Amino acid sequence: MKAKKLMILGGNPETAALVEVANDMGIHTIVVDPVKNSPAKRQARESYEVDALDVDALEKLALKVGIDGVLVGVADILVGSYYALCQRLNFPTYATSEAIKAFGSKDGFVEVCESFDIATTPRFTEHDALNDKILEKEYPILVKPVDNGGGVGISICQSKRDLGTAIELGKYASKSKSILIEKFMSCDDMAAYYSFVNGTPFLTATSDRYTSSKTYKGSPVCIGASYPSKHEEDFLSEIHPKLIRMFKTLNIKNGVLNIQFFKDADVFYAYDPGFRLQGEGFHIHLKAAFGFDQREELVNFSLNSSLSCYFNLIQNKRMADHFHAATVWILLKPGKIRTISGLNDIFQLLSYKDILSRFKEGDTVDEEMVGTEKQVFCRIYLQHHDLNQIYIDIDKINALLKIESKKGSLIFDSLKSNTLKNG
Repeated sequence: MKAKKLMILGGNPETAALVEVANDMGIHTIVVDPVKNSPAKRQARESYEVDALDVDALEKLALKVGIDGVLVGVADILVGSYYALCQRLNFPTYATSEAIKAFGSKDGFVEVCESFDIATTPRFTEHDALNDKILEKEYPILVKPVDNGGGVGISICQSKRDLGTAIELGKYASKSKSILIEKFMSCDDMAAYYSFVNGTPFLTATSDRYTSSKTYKGSPVCIGASYPSKHEEDFLSEIHPKLIRMFKTLNIKNGVLNIQFFKDADVFYAYDPGFRLQGEGFHIHLKAAFGFDQREELVNFSLNSSLSCYFNLIQNKRMADHFHAATVWILLKPGKIRTISGLNDIFQLLSYKDILSRFKEGDTVDEEMVGTEKQVFCRIYLQHHDLNQIYIDIDKINALLKIESKKGSLIFDSLKSNTLKNG
């Protein structure tokens, strides 16, 4: 393993954490990302400024540097490139052509959900939107690119007058220049996280997802999650069996997959898949609950075609059988970070497990980051057998953490304990 070279696609902070894990395993990491000095590149042994969507360029580079495997980071848009490159070079890949079609675009996801009788968010055509065929009672509506993630290119339209700009922004953020127009759902929001080992799918975690109630621009951004979801039992009886049939049809043998759902009255609406490690960091909670690191397992798989190391550990148990858990997201306003304080005290909290930071002192939060996950300062991971301890520690986090610019606090929003108690 220590002599092997692994190419990792993507450069964001979440992928940087994956690179660090591979480095600790003794792997020679090679990050490919078009952005100069991106976070994952700073952690890699070697890096190249190559467009990770250009499979021909990736193949040329891979043959030049002599790699032993490929792994995609935390970026939906790169899963297709990952699969295509592995196919060309005959490397292990957890992706399948069927799964790429189903989870690689919003249109493909809607199609596969409908074929398994799983509801998706109500949709409208661009023609109907622009020709007054959407009734005013249907607003607000959401306009988003079919093939991007992290909140990029998404807009909420309160009426038709917002549509033109929203459509333009969505198409600009789309590789295929295509958009979806959906009903804006103001209801419960949950996620189901699956792990696949040698053809067996495991529902390893469910969570309730909370978004900021504050409006600035763009789409609502997540401020945190709690585990398990309060809708877990209904999900297991109503949706899980349909998904198991779907996974078999899509020929998924290995890997990780997250699917988000709205729950409105008695109906689950599937709306966003992620066939890769997630920014939410389910794998961090799983490591604390079960003792294995899915990042290590995926690195092993990319070089050795095996995920069997944790097969017996995971069994059919969910993370929630072992712990109460929460993730606290801290969102920032535009500005330059002058000082950060309180983190050392947060590290000492009883339920604290881990943190994933995206910014440091001296960094700047730009206007265009707001309304996307790029405005997330960090995610703080909490676990404890006593749910009340998690509530206490969430309140302490909000009291302890200070992020200041010359003009004052840069904290825009964060998860509060009352949100969980009242959720």
